[in-house]
Amino acid sequence: MDAQIRFRWLGTVGIELVVNDQVLLIDPYFTRFPVWKLVSGRVRPNRALIPDLIQRADYVLVTHAHFDHMMDVPALVRSTGGVAVGSPNTCRLLTVAGVPHGRIQEVYAGDSLSLGEYQVEVLMGEHIRLPLFTPGPLRYELEPPLRVRDYRMDWYYSFLISVNGQRLLTDPGTRPEDAAAADVLFVYPIRPRAYYGSLLPLVQPKLVVPCHWDDFLRPLSKALRPLWKLPRRAFPPPKRVNLAEFRDTVEAITPGTRVLVPEVLRSYDLGEIL
Repeated sequence: MDAQIRFRWLGTVGIELVVNDQVLLIDPYFTRFPVWKLVSGRVRPNRALIPDLIQRADYVLVTHAHFDHMMDVPALVRSTGGVAVGSPNTCRLLTVAGVPHGRIQEVYAGDSLSLGEYQVEVLMGEHIRLPLFTPGPLRYELEPPLRVRDYRMDWYYSFLISVNGQRLLTDPGTRPEDAAAADVLFVYPIRPRAYYGSLLPLVQPKLVVPCHWDDFLRPLSKALRPLWKLPRRAFPPPKRVNLAEFRDTVEAITPGTRVLVPEVLRSYDLGEIL
């Protein structure tokens, strides 16, 4: 590698990549409001918290428009002067939140982007079905602060990021057959073993980094706690995400692949890990 690649896991799905002092963020989310606001009331980004955690962002990739992926992006873009990249719904939500058009880039699956040090391919993914978050168009009239249900996705993207000879892939969603080969895979550790049995041989990653496993309604000031798994049948006993079980699954399917569960907000040298 020509230059050092550093990354931080920001909690939830958030990733920060730094190469030659150029910062690329993916789905940064820090506000983590109380659970009751999922169904009632309006939600606001914690604008005081964001500058303490992120001082610079040249580009911000948004995989889809759900609140836990993009709610903090408008405030972050305004504070850093970066450019946000996402789907039409994502871009409209950014506009509603007051982000200038010059800092918004609309993209579609199949697009290839040159973002400074980073070459990015936009791949189509598929989101798990959630009762309260059915995909579709946004409401015609939107005015901040928004309700959680206003953050409605249209498309779910996976990003293949090439930088300094390495390929990094964000979670491809529920259709593993559409995934691309990559050296580093950021993936949700909440799916059945058969899913990883299909995904990992296609991607052949050297490093797997689990994300979106933590309770994103719990403040970052508290110790992280795994999410409850969504049931796959009626009335199963509740279980939280088990990262040790996920590690064993990855190592059994693709021996030699390393699994790193990063500490939240800690900076890692990707070259040293690989």
